[in-house]
Amino acid sequence: MLGILIMSRAPTDTPARDRAVDLALLLQRVASGALLWAFHVRPKLERFDEELATFPDPFGIGHPASFALALLSEGLCSVAVAIGIATRLSALAIVLTMGTVLMLAARGLEGADVQSALLYALLYLLPIVAGPGHLSLDHRLRHRYGAIRRRVERRILAWIASEA
Repeated sequence: MLGILIMSRAPTDTPARDRAVDLALLLQRVASGALLWAFHVRPKLERFDEELATFPDPFGIGHPASFALALLSEGLCSVAVAIGIATRLSALAIVLTMGTVLMLAARGLEGADVQSALLYALLYLLPIVAGPGHLSLDHRLRHRYGAIRRRVERRILAWIASEA
């Protein structure tokens, strides 16, 4: 009965509510980026030499390469998410990095921080699902993104047609 009442209500989206949602998405993006920088990137940079030598190598590409990928994901991608450029792709890179930490923890790696990895993965899932909101560079560049997407789709379709 309650479900019927809730579903029968008129939509409550108003310009004020839309602004509040956009502001909340901005706050979430910036706060997530600041937290990731403060508690993951900065300590890695402060202990750069030690981290470079001992960083886990989950994909067999070497400790320095694995460390560089983690720094790029946590550092560069967190800034991209915070300012809202390539938001979904950048957030996905961070979620995959945190998923790797969880995989390493499941394999028994000492020092793999499961709690932090889960929290960051959840924080960065939000922009993947909800998008960056209107207060982002992605929103300002949406027309350019649309043109690029259409060009890529045409090339993929042409490639598929040539392979058939």
